[in-house]
Amino acid sequence: MDCLELNIHQRILADIASNDDDPFSEELISKRVITQMKVQDDKDGVEHDEPVAVERVYMPASLIHCNVAFGELILGYSESHLKNTVTSTLPVLIQMLEDIPNRDFDKSVSWDDWAFPDQLVFSTISALLRISNENISYGDHATKAIFAFVSNTIDRIHNSSSFDILTQIMPSLHGFYRAVSSTSYSWSLKQWQTMTLLLRTLCSASIIDRLNHLLVDILQKEGADADTLRRVQTLVTRYVAQGRPLSGYFVVCCVLETEWTILAQALAPPMATRNPVVEAAAANKAWLSLTRNSALELDIESKEIKELLKTTIKYAMQCFTDLLVQIEEMDVEPSIDTYAWETMSESLKLASICCLAQREIDEALYARILLLLSTEAPVSDNLVQEAALKATTVLVRSFPDIATNMVGHLRRFITSPMPLFEYGFPSESRTPPPLVAAAKCLAICIKLAPGDDLIMSNMYSLLNYIAAASKEMYDSASIIAHPFGSHGRSNHNTLESGLRGLSDDEKRMVGISTISAVTRLSLEFNMEEVTRLTISMLLQRLQSAEPTVEAAIAYNLVDLALMAPRGAFCDIIRAFSAINRSANPDDPRFSNNMVLAAQTRLSQELPRRPELYETYLVELLTLFADKGVAIQNLRIANHQVKTDDMIEQLASLLLPIDALLGHVDFNPHKEPSSDIASLFRNTWFLCILFGFTTREFSDATAMDWLRSALARIAGKTPSIVVEESRDAVASDVEYNSVIRQEYANTVISKHRNALTKYISYRASDIRYLSSGQVIFINTLHDVESMRSAAGYPSSLVSYFINESLNEHPGLSGCMESVAEKVIRDAITDLNLKASQQALPKHLSSELHALVVLSTHRITKARDIASKYLNRLITSFPSLMCDPVLVFAILEVLTLLQRACENEFIDECNPIYEFHSERSGITLQVTDSYQVRNDILAQLKRNANNWFELALARAPMELQSTLQKYLAINQSLSGINSAELGATMAEQFGKAIGPVHRQLASLSSLSQWKIDAAKSLSSQIAIKGYFAGEAAGIRLANRESVDKLATLPPEAAPSTEIDALRGKMQNTLDEIRGKNSKLTVHDLRRLLFRTAATLIAMEKIDHALLHFLVTLPFGVASPSALASGIDVWSWVIAERSEIEVALMSEILSAWSDTIKNHMGLFSKSLNYEDPFFCPIDYSPTNKETIDRGLTQARRLLTSHALIVQMLLSRLQAARYHRPGVMFIIQHLVLRSCRAFETFSTHALAREARFSFLLFGFETLKSSHLDAYCENVLRESLYKTAFSWFAVRPQWSYGANAVQVDLDIKILSEFLSVLQSDSVRGPPSISSLSPVRVTSAYYADRMRNLNLPLRLLTENEIYRLSVWSNATNDTKKSPDLVGSTERSLVDTSWASITRTTWNLDPAIAVYLTERFKNPAVRYAVAKLVRSNTKDALDVSAALSFLLGDRLDSNVRRDLKHLILWAPVPPVIANTYFERRFNSDPLVLQYAHRVLAQHPVELTFFFIPQVVQALRYDDLGYVARFIFETAKISQLFCHQIIWNMKANCYKDDAAEIEDSMKPVLDLMTDKVVQSLSGESRAFYDREFSFFNEVTSISGKLKPYIKKTKPEKKAKIDEEMAKIVVDVGVYLPSNPDGKVVDIDKKSGRPLQSHAKAPFMATFKVRKEKIEVNADPDSLVDGNGEGIEVRTEYDVWQQAIFKVGDDCRQDVLALQVIAMFKNIFTDIGLPLYLFPYRVTATAPGCGVIDVVPNATSRDEMGRAKVNDLQDFFIAKYGGQDTIGFQKAKLNFIQSMAAYSLACYILQIKDRHNGNIMIDGDGHIVHIDFGFLFDIGPGGVKFEPNSFKLNHEMVILMGGRYSQGYQLFQSLTVKGFLSIRPYADQIVDTVQLMLDTGLPSFKGEPTIRRLRDRFALHLNERQAADYMMGIIRNAHENVRSTAYDEFQRLQNGIPYK
Repeated sequence: MDCLELNIHQRILADIASNDDDPFSEELISKRVITQMKVQDDKDGVEHDEPVAVERVYMPASLIHCNVAFGELILGYSESHLKNTVTSTLPVLIQMLEDIPNRDFDKSVSWDDWAFPDQLVFSTISALLRISNENISYGDHATKAIFAFVSNTIDRIHNSSSFDILTQIMPSLHGFYRAVSSTSYSWSLKQWQTMTLLLRTLCSASIIDRLNHLLVDILQKEGADADTLRRVQTLVTRYVAQGRPLSGYFVVCCVLETEWTILAQALAPPMATRNPVVEAAAANKAWLSLTRNSALELDIESKEIKELLKTTIKYAMQCFTDLLVQIEEMDVEPSIDTYAWETMSESLKLASICCLAQREIDEALYARILLLLSTEAPVSDNLVQEAALKATTVLVRSFPDIATNMVGHLRRFITSPMPLFEYGFPSESRTPPPLVAAAKCLAICIKLAPGDDLIMSNMYSLLNYIAAASKEMYDSASIIAHPFGSHGRSNHNTLESGLRGLSDDEKRMVGISTISAVTRLSLEFNMEEVTRLTISMLLQRLQSAEPTVEAAIAYNLVDLALMAPRGAFCDIIRAFSAINRSANPDDPRFSNNMVLAAQTRLSQELPRRPELYETYLVELLTLFADKGVAIQNLRIANHQVKTDDMIEQLASLLLPIDALLGHVDFNPHKEPSSDIASLFRNTWFLCILFGFTTREFSDATAMDWLRSALARIAGKTPSIVVEESRDAVASDVEYNSVIRQEYANTVISKHRNALTKYISYRASDIRYLSSGQVIFINTLHDVESMRSAAGYPSSLVSYFINESLNEHPGLSGCMESVAEKVIRDAITDLNLKASQQALPKHLSSELHALVVLSTHRITKARDIASKYLNRLITSFPSLMCDPVLVFAILEVLTLLQRACENEFIDECNPIYEFHSERSGITLQVTDSYQVRNDILAQLKRNANNWFELALARAPMELQSTLQKYLAINQSLSGINSAELGATMAEQFGKAIGPVHRQLASLSSLSQWKIDAAKSLSSQIAIKGYFAGEAAGIRLANRESVDKLATLPPEAAPSTEIDALRGKMQNTLDEIRGKNSKLTVHDLRRLLFRTAATLIAMEKIDHALLHFLVTLPFGVASPSALASGIDVWSWVIAERSEIEVALMSEILSAWSDTIKNHMGLFSKSLNYEDPFFCPIDYSPTNKETIDRGLTQARRLLTSHALIVQMLLSRLQAARYHRPGVMFIIQHLVLRSCRAFETFSTHALAREARFSFLLFGFETLKSSHLDAYCENVLRESLYKTAFSWFAVRPQWSYGANAVQVDLDIKILSEFLSVLQSDSVRGPPSISSLSPVRVTSAYYADRMRNLNLPLRLLTENEIYRLSVWSNATNDTKKSPDLVGSTERSLVDTSWASITRTTWNLDPAIAVYLTERFKNPAVRYAVAKLVRSNTKDALDVSAALSFLLGDRLDSNVRRDLKHLILWAPVPPVIANTYFERRFNSDPLVLQYAHRVLAQHPVELTFFFIPQVVQALRYDDLGYVARFIFETAKISQLFCHQIIWNMKANCYKDDAAEIEDSMKPVLDLMTDKVVQSLSGESRAFYDREFSFFNEVTSISGKLKPYIKKTKPEKKAKIDEEMAKIVVDVGVYLPSNPDGKVVDIDKKSGRPLQSHAKAPFMATFKVRKEKIEVNADPDSLVDGNGEGIEVRTEYDVWQQAIFKVGDDCRQDVLALQVIAMFKNIFTDIGLPLYLFPYRVTATAPGCGVIDVVPNATSRDEMGRAKVNDLQDFFIAKYGGQDTIGFQKAKLNFIQSMAAYSLACYILQIKDRHNGNIMIDGDGHIVHIDFGFLFDIGPGGVKFEPNSFKLNHEMVILMGGRYSQGYQLFQSLTVKGFLSIRPYADQIVDTVQLMLDTGLPSFKGEPTIRRLRDRFALHLNERQAADYMMGIIRNAHENVRSTAYDEFQRLQNGIPYK
């Protein structure tokens, strides 16, 4: 390295030394450090115990660099490293320092700042001080070495030549001075004494005189040659340039500073910190410490030290006096060589520090300071007076007694016209240091001076100086009166007299200096009150100040703004804006531009307050717009006025904007608010209007900055076009408020011509553009041209994201043409930069953005992005070498693939956002699947072209990137394992490009396709292999460095095996204990490492093998088992002899899942009747559906994955691995014998039938005798039959792929059944030969095969209907089986009997699958003849009891006591008269109701109350009485319901026949309450009665105005006190904690007084936290967390309205919701709560955040689509599309509800739209058989008018097809539960509600379910209902009727 140029050599060593604690750096540099002792030792080979006197030795520059680097290395050490190495480094450093005086340094002048001796001394002493400060015990060694060095160096001055002194000794002394003043060290007084005495000899007259004449001596006495003189001149010149003249005077100054630096650190010991060494840092820190804190009181016992302190003060003051005398005798300023001012300054500091040490102020010093800080000061040098101020600061801090005197003295000093305070604005970059020091000193004095309120009084006093010095100084009003003291008029005379004798310039100077001083004081005090006062005063003066004073105020306001509160900051920037805004050519401010300078400086320094960036930006942009408008208005008012200067001033305002936007941490272009975007739009419109981007200014040179500033501003400009505001942007473009049309018309021709020049072929379109549109397009051109030239092309796309702009043909066409020009120009600019190898680095990220934008939802934006991206890549194919871009393209392809697949994976729930974790890309795509596919196809075509171009240019780089992409892909399973990005990466990764000429030629000649697949696979493998090997070496760390080139060891040591076993065992224990913190990725890593260990072992370790299988099974998640399968397959492939052992472990683990009910064998998700689950009044929760889907997939997928693996192993083992075959047979048989434990969840269909296919394949591949074969076959048949032992199910969720997969698996299973036959040979058995023949088994198989084929065909048929619910001809037709058609009626009895023998449930549910009466008859017969067999099948009870109790089955009723429970609503029906009050039936019904949880029966309270009508034996009463004791909520609700049913009418005049029973039951329940239950009852009913009584008190106000009613409600609500625990009857699941007592609102009613109020309700919600990567959540259930939350709930209180009908309708709607949720169908319903509390009374929950269609009409919203666009954004926005989807899903659900319940009166007042876009129906006063006015005028289907269809997208749109599909699927899903829904309604028949017309109502209700039709017929039936509803004229006519009759608008 020594051969390098010296400066390069030095830089390399410096960089190495900067690597803190790096062993390599330490070793490298330490080896190169050579001391003179080492040189001597090397010469004589003798060790010396004592230093040996040596001659001066030459030291080359390279060695100097090494020694310097060694010191720098130690300076960078950490504290701990210093302590560890002190014993080795300290002796080296001491020796290095000892050698320096004896070195003859290289005469080279290759150094830059300081000479070689200077650098070496500085580095060495700094390192010594650093080490000593961290290791105090070594301090003496270091300081002794430093003292010795100083002594030796001083001695050498006497006997060295002038040349050596100047070139070596003086730089050494300077290095010493720099090290001591720069490196902090805790010096002691004793050390200061030693150093001072040494340095005092250096300051002797003889030495100083010698040093002052060095140059003369060299020239005259030593006869130096030319080279020597050049070296001397170079050295002196460089030092002088640094302000360091190497003279005797300079040495004196250095000595003085060194002395006070050491003494100051003794008085204020520095903290031991690791900071970079900075020039004079130690001196500055010590001084700063003494200004902030008083000095330590050192116990000075030594008389010598005391005397030395005094003599030092005397010496320092004598130095000051001598120099002062000499200066006074001079006619000119002293030269730099004398270093006079600096020496005088340091003498003051030294004297001050000595005073602190001796704890006594020297009177001479104090007097000198007072004189210097006065108008009579003998000198007026800034440096000296600043030093006097600094000295005062430290003295006051330690001697506060002088503070009071100094306050007045300093105040007079500051308010005197001192030249040192004078400075210019804005030429000065900072306030003069003397003024800063004066203010700081005054602030400290004020704080330390005794007295109250000194801060404010002094501030007022100084502020009055500002007032007095202004133009109105003789105006008494200008004096500020201090509110707490007499500082007003009394001070005025003093101020006036003090200023009267001054000239105007001096007064101005006083005012300016006082302004600055006040500002500095405010900054020092940092008190909000002081800051506000100062700002207020300065702002007042700013309005009327003359230019120079204005400049001072503005300048200082900037400093105040940077620390002021937000409000004061805003006042300052508004004041600046006001002055700037009001400027005119005649105003001095106009030319002075001081305010503009202040605004710019504030922009530059605002990073200190980044939270104010946006506030200031808004102010500046607003000011810019206002000034631009003012210029236009002025020109409009006077066409003759010249505005050029004003326009230039407006351009100048871009300076602060540019400075503000230049901060790297301010990025307003990222996620801007609409206001910011609008302000930027206005700014650019004005820039274009006034021609800033093209204008030639009068003073061109002065405006050179403008173009670059505009380019920088363009770089930070956010998109000026916003997607969401559909019409606002277009309006703003055409009629922008900052463009005055009258002015624009005068200049628009110039802009139109410029635009025509850009796009001449669009001249005809440009002619018809408005002036605003012309300006907008020019803005597009100029801004985007600047951005593109800077390498920011992606923002161009943002101009095309607004549909209102895109829909304007002329404007849009011109925009596209300009965009094309911008693209073309950008390519040209970038070509030029590319030729200079200067393409912007950020271009990669811009291309990344363009890739994403090429998938934009807006067509034009997408097209522009694609075009731009394609042009860039085709112009610069080498950009494809960038891995970021390549990864982005591949990931976007994959994400688009996912977006297209979403149509099939979740067809009812389009996903709009797709995210890639690997690249951080998020795509927002349209909801149109056709558009998604088009985007994917386009990008795929482009990507193919791009990769081909890249392959031709840089194949190795591209393929290396593609290999990396493929290598980092994680192992996935299922759908996600297919990635289009990976496919394309593989395609081009193995492609042969033109560069591979030989292979390309061979490929063209050969008839076989040739590729580089071998190279691709080997490259990925070898990179992975060696990366893994390197990781293994790092992990093991066992091999030495010299073995890195050898093969790794094959076998692991036993200790590692034991550790691995222990880790596996611990992991397994943690998983079973549910406390593992490992993730799936950690588990995968652990499994693969274990597998690798097993493969490498010579002898199998069964413990590791056991863990290898048990761990994935223990976690039981799909990802864990997928990893397990990968590992097992790898182990088997590498070590086939392990397969049997491994399969045995798998069999064992599989058996454990059966035993522990895990995965496929779990009962947690088994099918259950939806009415066995609690039904609640709440909106459909999509999260619940998604969570159910996730949980089911996590639970069921695992076994499906294992089955796939086992099937593969079966095929591999069937011919020659009998051991493996035996294990597989065993596994199948064990599983089948546990067929009852198989999950019956809808999503378990795939896993179960996949297992059955595997089982039959095992059967087919096995060689078994007839008996064993039959056992296995029959077990498989039973497992298949058990799927049909529950009610027929649809698929869960909306995954079309899953349905298709289920159909295919079932079809494959059906094929297996059709080809199944008995093959096995006769078995050897002791049984009768008749029983063991093959014919017996064949007959047995046929009896089972036919029903199973029949059921399988039916399952396939049902699923095919589900997959094509709307019977779309474009989709596959229904798969109708042939078995059912071939059966005759007599065959059904045999089939039914066969299935009954297998499981009665199968036979019972045959009736739902097949509509043949023979089936129903056969099942009923079997139930009645074999009743005991059906006790576990609750659905079989209906066959026993029928619709009415048959006396013939009386004998079988004895079994009811053991019968499985039916849902609560069915149990309720058994109390009806049709069951003859049979005691056994009643006992069963009572038992079932009591057996169900209260949460379940709670929902059916209205039906339970109605059952009291028939309760002759008291079973219902008993149930009510007992349940009321269990649940207080049940108790309250049933009391309210019983009260509500006492009368049949609203007015409580017509008693219900069961009123006596209800009254008796109510009294009985209430009387049974006691204790806390009774207290709760009293609180609740008292609270509710108090609220509802308001309605009664409103009746006298019915005819009065709404304000009067409102006042009465507020009066009554103010009286209500919320008691603890009360709740609203309509919200029993929440407690009322507060009432909004001003929320009462009377509702419209002619004869009643309903009102609405708002309550704060505290509810509890359950959040499920599920971690997909967790190992302890194998079943996917997650962790439930209960949290309370408050919600404001509005409720309507009605009196005189029967709410029971609403209750019934909402009950049925809630039941619908449960059904839909149960099968994962995303149909949205909101069954809000309505509670009937008394005859004609009730409470109704208000649907939150919803607007009625009626209210929209009154707000002049003409149709739903306009409303949705206004609220959610344009049709292409994600917000709109999500809202539209919500509308479709809710519309389908409510359409179904309206049809089934025949809900009428569907005018726009009864249809709501909530905040998310869902439609919600309210007010169910007309159901079933009645309509408004007694006439059913509305259609019998449901309301589906034109605006609803348009909102969905039109009749043939994707949205409307989804609506039809959801409606039909909803209908198919509720049909199996028709009986329970009908029963719910039928139980209410005797209430006499107006909607009931007796039994015909129930019959028609049942008919609407079309139960006689099969699935396809029912689906077609519902499609007919939809066609009937579509824009039915009767709906439109009814809306018109409501408009005319009741004023309810509908369009």
